[in-house]
This record gives sequence, structure tokens and C-alpha cells, in this order.
Amino acid sequence: MRKFNSIACLLLLMLPAWCVAEDKPPAVISDSWTIIPKAGHEMELEAALKEHMAHRVEKGDTRHWDVYVPVTGDKLNAYVVRSCCNEWSEMDSYRSWSYEHASEHFNETVHPHAEKYAHNFGSMNMENSHWPKGTEANLVGVTKFEIKQGHWSKFSKAMKKMSSLAKEHGWERNWSWSYPVHGGDTVQLATPFKNFAEMAPMEENFYQFVAKHLKSEKKADKLFAEFDSAVSSSHYSIYRHRKDLSMGHDDD
Repeated sequence: MRKFNSIACLLLLMLPAWCVAEDKPPAVISDSWTIIPKAGHEMELEAALKEHMAHRVEKGDTRHWDVYVPVTGDKLNAYVVRSCCNEWSEMDSYRSWSYEHASEHFNETVHPHAEKYAHNFGSMNMENSHWPKGTEANLVGVTKFEIKQGHWSKFSKAMKKMSSLAKEHGWERNWSWSYPVHGGDTVQLATPFKNFAEMAPMEENFYQFVAKHLKSEKKADKLFAEFDSAVSSSHYSIYRHRKDLSMGHDDD
């Protein structure tokens, strides 16, 4: 059953703890803010976000910010504002730019309608991800894997093998691995979808794909067992991309 739990997560997807010591930390990061609106201020917050995004464009923001909202779970009143992907060294100059050109406007427009915030960086594992430029992501599925203590090496090895097979043999889905820098033994796997219809099970699932290209169900079973034995739990969520609230998108 544990093996098939892992398979189910990967089938649904095919989107972080630092890498294990053998891994090089990825060179780029994502920067995300979660904003919870005050009760009854959802529409005001959305209007303020639109105005603030336009302000950033006018002031020459070098980043592109996208807004996502959850469509599953019991905490649906969140707005995730995310930018990707930049080098760590860019953070210093961007922080200075933001204080000078954007902070005051944000405090005047968005902040009065916000109840609380959460902020985090995600260290992107570009080597084992496959998210081509121009990928359409109206919906994003995100699985958070909790890794067992002392099992990072086993997880990393299995994850790399699965990703390598998917890339080498043209797995039809796109995906992205990342590691939240706030601590904890967590890895995130994200995958984009154009619509809900794309989330339907594929004719050939990922397990069958792996078994075919390893030319052995026994080898596939072993690989999935290694992956699953390193994971203590997982949680799947779906987010919708709000183009109307994001930077540089038309409202349609």
C-alpha cells in the first residue's frame, strides 16, 4: 500500500529542507508571500493587488510576480504572490529597490486589507526539474513530501533516477522540485496544468512508464519502494493561477 501511495502522488502530478550533502544547492530561488485578507476584505485586497502590480510595472520592477489561490483544502482565503527564478545575489539589490519604489505604495494600498502574512524562499532544483519556458500553468498541483530523518540520501537517489528517466524518455508532464528554506525535512513537487481535464489519469501511468523504460517491473518496484520508504507523509494541493491579479497579464 505504501508503494502505491507514492505511485498515486506521482500520477496526479506528472510541484523544500536543504539538499543532502551530496547535492549542490540550486543556484536559483523562488520568493513567495502568502497574504491572508481581513474578514470581508477579499475584494478590496484583490483591487489593491491589481493597483500595486501596476505600480511595480510602472516603476520598472525587474521581477515578474504571479498570484495563486488554493482551490483545495480548508484554507481557501489565501493569496500566494510568487516570483521565480533569481539568484541569491540578486536579493540584496532587489530588496533596496523594493524599499525605495514599492514598500510605501504596498503599505498604502494592500496592507490595510491584510490580516497576516507568511514569507518563504524556495531553493529550486533545476537539474532534476522540467518546466520549459512558456509552460501554461493555469492550475498547479503541489505535493509536499516529508522526508524521514536520515533518509535524505535514499530519497535524493530515487528522485534523481525518476526525474532522469522522465527527461530522457519524454514523460508527457512537466514538473519542478524545490526545497523550502524555512527548515524542516520537506520537498515540494509541482506540476502545471492547462485545465482540470489535464488532471485526468493518463493512458500510461508513471509506474508503467518507468517499468517500460527500465525493462523490468521488478526494477520499477525497487525504485518506487526506495522513494516511498524515505517519505513519512505527503500532502497534495491544487492552486489556481490568478492572471488578473498577476503582473503583466491582461484581465481576460
